Amino acid sequence: MLFSSSKCPLPALVAWCRVLKHSLGAGLDPLRIFRQQAKSGPRPLRGVAADLVARIEQGDSLEDALEPYRDRFPPLFVELVAVGEKAGRLEDTFRELENYYETTLRVQRDFRSQMAYPAIQFVAATGVIALLIFIVGFMNLKIDPTGTGLAGGVGAVIFLVVVYIPVLAALLLLKLSADSVKLRARLEGLVLWVPTWGPALLDFALHRFSIALRMTTEAALRADKVLHYSFRATANTAFWRGEARAVAVAKKGGELHEALRASGAPFPEEFIETVLVAEEAGEVSEVMERVAENYRTEGARKLKNAAQVTGWAVYALVAFLIILAIFKIAGTYLNALNAAGAGM
Repeated sequence: MLFSSSKCPLPALVAWCRVLKHSLGAGLDPLRIFRQQAKSGPRPLRGVAADLVARIEQGDSLEDALEPYRDRFPPLFVELVAVGEKAGRLEDTFRELENYYETTLRVQRDFRSQMAYPAIQFVAATGVIALLIFIVGFMNLKIDPTGTGLAGGVGAVIFLVVVYIPVLAALLLLKLSADSVKLRARLEGLVLWVPTWGPALLDFALHRFSIALRMTTEAALRADKVLHYSFRATANTAFWRGEARAVAVAKKGGELHEALRASGAPFPEEFIETVLVAEEAGEVSEVMERVAENYRTEGARKLKNAAQVTGWAVYALVAFLIILAIFKIAGTYLNALNAAGAGM
């Protein structure tokens, strides 16, 4: 959810889904739509549209034509397009994808706005402390504002390097994960166990699973295919690892809820029980639609809380650095006064 591909910016993907939805609704065939998109569609996707036209003209299905771009688009996009094509419901598919990516875009913007002020404070605080280290060394003052013995220009640079290496490493990891579906899925799988962040990303993974489960059920696919597409749509290795076990249960005639429990994936018990009730009532599609909306809402709320907690952690770190510097300076000053008093 947080790590959208820089190769396929979300605003361009939302615009693409919207055009495809309206064009299909107007009765245009995909080949004509993509030919038009290659000329005047979102600029980051014009080359993709042109290649899709060439592949479709050669007889490829839309699913096969998209396969070389699997690492460029989010997994939910590729999996649902395949389902929509098989079911003859591409218009509904692109409507669902447009709504999903609009929500994703809004959540990302909210998260960035919430993290902007803590990030500015962190940069300002570390900059002030580095400047203080430089001034102390330049003026040859016997003050150690950080308690590390750093002083002067070299000390200031060492301080900034030590502080910012973890930050830059995290940013680099996010950049790499944005351009690799597998790395992004692995990262989200690992983050599931991080307090505050894990519950939010789990809800978004379940949101994607619920959307895929609803659409594949409506398409009347075999149970093993339903599970295959739904597990892949989570874009999370914690779920991907359970796909084979779930599919094996389905191929033996097991129910969906039995397959989910056997998968070993981190499905909450209440989710599995909901699927059980939906299967018994024969309303899997209707129930999953409501479940998906609930997880979308809860995921956005939990992500907002995670951003707030992270912001507070940054505030606490800034406060610690400032208080440490104050106490070190105050301690040096008091020691100087004591020494002066003892010499009188």
